[in-house]
Amino acid sequence: MGNNLKNYKWAMVTGASSGIGRQFAIQLAKKGLNIVLVARNTEALTEVANTIHKISNSSVVILSADLTNDIDVVIDNTSRFDIDLLVNNAGVGLYGDFVDKEYEEYENMMKLNINALTRLSHHYARLMTTKGNGGIINIASVAGFIPMPHFSVYSATKAYVYNFSMGLWAELRPHGVHVLCVAPGSTQTQFFERANMSTGQHLMEPEKVVDGALKAFEKEKPLYIPGFGNKLVYQFVRRFFSDKFVANVLERYF
Repeated sequence: MGNNLKNYKWAMVTGASSGIGRQFAIQLAKKGLNIVLVARNTEALTEVANTIHKISNSSVVILSADLTNDIDVVIDNTSRFDIDLLVNNAGVGLYGDFVDKEYEEYENMMKLNINALTRLSHHYARLMTTKGNGGIINIASVAGFIPMPHFSVYSATKAYVYNFSMGLWAELRPHGVHVLCVAPGSTQTQFFERANMSTGQHLMEPEKVVDGALKAFEKEKPLYIPGFGNKLVYQFVRRFFSDKFVANVLERYF
């Protein structure tokens, strides 16, 4: 069994302006796929497109859109492309005491991390199952495996992405559509700055995260967790410690 990306023609990557999304776009283009780049920052998307043009002959389409509001715009503007691979990378975090933030901030996070990802998956999965081929890569987080005080809404959205992706993997397999859930830990992106959170942790390189994710996708694995420490959380901490214990320990840590 295997899922050769070279058989795909078009990939759409959300949150493609930086970090993991940018690397997905670049590495997929190196494999010969044409790319639809989606993010809010047109200037940054143009830089990604220029980088791709220097390393491949892939066609690149830029869609500047806010996925909390513009999902219909994205869908309408990609109707002329046969999207073979959807990479739902766009997401945002918010760190701090739950009651200190405005609810609208959490609502926007849920719109992006959950609603947009689900809507796009639903639309393109329908098209993929009709033709009997395609793939979806959803970016979750190791934070989705455990309760995280001061990060509770974000970790809950990523728990949704994990469970949704694993269920969808089993559901779409008979239709020739492969779903991969990627659950990275701390990575060198703009995530911590946007989440109002500092980190002294060792950060993984987006290039390595994406390289491993694409290899896992081609091997038709349902879940890819980069990094030994992140795998430890998934395989050991969740098995031997209660959620109550983990939540209390993390509350003291944060």
